[in-house]
Amino acid sequence: MVKLWSKCTGFGRTGLAVVIVSMSLAWPATAADDGADGGALADRVSAVFHRSMSHWKYDYTKLPDRKAGVACIPWERLDTAFLDSAIFEALGFSYSMAEDSGAIDVATQGCNRMKAHYKVTDCVCEVVLIGEAMAVTVPEEVGE
Repeated sequence: MVKLWSKCTGFGRTGLAVVIVSMSLAWPATAADDGADGGALADRVSAVFHRSMSHWKYDYTKLPDRKAGVACIPWERLDTAFLDSAIFEALGFSYSMAEDSGAIDVATQGCNRMKAHYKVTDCVCEVVLIGEAMAVTVPEEVGE
């Protein structure tokens, strides 16, 4: 079952839009097994974020600057199949913010709200992108 919830709010001249997407899917619970180092795995997580946004007809790369993308990342379930074709169950993004820290806060807040609303328990909302720069930090035990 696919669920989509969006919220748009304005903050004076900066403007703000947050869209959070949640999709209830079942994936096998396996750790990342593609043998990638942390940097390569971070690249692939970023690709899953872009694919998740694209699934909902949003192009993160075309959003105005001062933006951030956050995804609820199921580190324990990341495997090659997930990285190749899945989308994140909950995500948040923000754009047209005054500062990067504000963009991160708003996107993270949106992801956490969707995670709570749909009772997603096997993932962690983490920053994937700040602007166009990859910002995801792969946990040591996953990147091995």
